[in-house]
Amino acid sequence: MAAMNGMLRGLKDGGMAIWVAPSGGRDRRNVDSGKVPIAPFDQKTVDMFRLMGNKSKVPTHFYPMAMVSYDLCPPPDFVEAGVGEQRNVRFTPIGIAIMDEVPNVGGAEKRHLFTEKAEEECIVGYTNLLKGLKMDKYIPEEYSS
Repeated sequence: MAAMNGMLRGLKDGGMAIWVAPSGGRDRRNVDSGKVPIAPFDQKTVDMFRLMGNKSKVPTHFYPMAMVSYDLCPPPDFVEAGVGEQRNVRFTPIGIAIMDEVPNVGGAEKRHLFTEKAEEECIVGYTNLLKGLKMDKYIPEEYSS
C-alpha cells in the first residue's frame, strides 16, 4: 500500500512516469507453436492506475507500450509458485514502442473499453516490433489480421 500511496503522491505532483505490466509480466511462450503472445491485460490492474490518475486531480496520460525482449532473458515455459525463476541471459535484439495516448474517458460501466483499446494498441506495437526485428516467427496467428 505504501508503494501505491507513493505513486499517487508522485502523480499529484505531476511529471511522473509509471511503467506498468498490466498482465503482471507473465508472458510465456506457447510450447506447442513457439509463438510468444502478450498475456491478457488484467482489468483490475488497469482500473487501479486509472483510478489513481483520477484521484490525482491533475491531467494523467496513458500510453500503451510494447516491448520485445523475450529472448533476452526468457522465463520458464510454465508459471511456477514461489519466488524467483531460473533464467539465462542471452544476446539478442530487443525493441520498445510507445503508441498514441489512450484517453481516460468513461466511467465504471465502460472501463473495459479502455483496457481493450490499450491491449489492442499494445498488440499492434508488439507485432510491428517483431516484424521490424525480423522475428516474425514469434507472431501469434491471432495477431496476423
